[in-house]
Amino acid sequence: MPGVASPSSSAATAGGTGGRIRLDADDRRDQILEGARRLFAERPYSSVSTTELATAAGTTRTNLHYYFGTKRGLYLEVLREFGQLPALPAEGAGRATGPAELARLFARWLDVLEQHPQTIMTMIGTSAPGADPEVEAVFRDGLRAWEDRLIAVLELHDEPSTRAMIRSFQGMVSASIAEWLNTGSMTKAQVHNLLTRTLLSIAGGVAR
Repeated sequence: MPGVASPSSSAATAGGTGGRIRLDADDRRDQILEGARRLFAERPYSSVSTTELATAAGTTRTNLHYYFGTKRGLYLEVLREFGQLPALPAEGAGRATGPAELARLFARWLDVLEQHPQTIMTMIGTSAPGADPEVEAVFRDGLRAWEDRLIAVLELHDEPSTRAMIRSFQGMVSASIAEWLNTGSMTKAQVHNLLTRTLLSIAGGVAR
């Protein structure tokens, strides 16, 4: 690809110890992503430099550009991974459903957000229509995956009206996350209770 350097043949620095280790392509890519996740979880995209990203990954800027093209390319990949949900088990193969599973699902998700507050707030803040088309697309794909998951967990009929109600609920989710992580006006427990009770109420209305 024009303008993209080949991967550096020098070994990466391991964990800041000064030791040198050689990584295969997949391991090096994962190492870069892990360092980027840590930095973008703590600070806004604009305040993180390419040099800092390379240092956090224990590699070189040359390798960073080879695997991801640009800082923005790396950032978008971090957002894509962040928005992914684990695959559900097949029907009848240990798939949990119902209110208890919904509560567990939201609890696990809030734990992740607590560890990556800047990442989710950046996605929410730049996902408005026209604000950043690429981030908006990543955010929209993540919301669609959540629609699928919530319909499956609550065993709802997959109909346009059901999805419309879940999308409306997701708007409230973004607002409550901002109240918790940005302003501190809500606690994590309050957000969990609000999300669980509201969605169960919505599901009850859909079922009737």
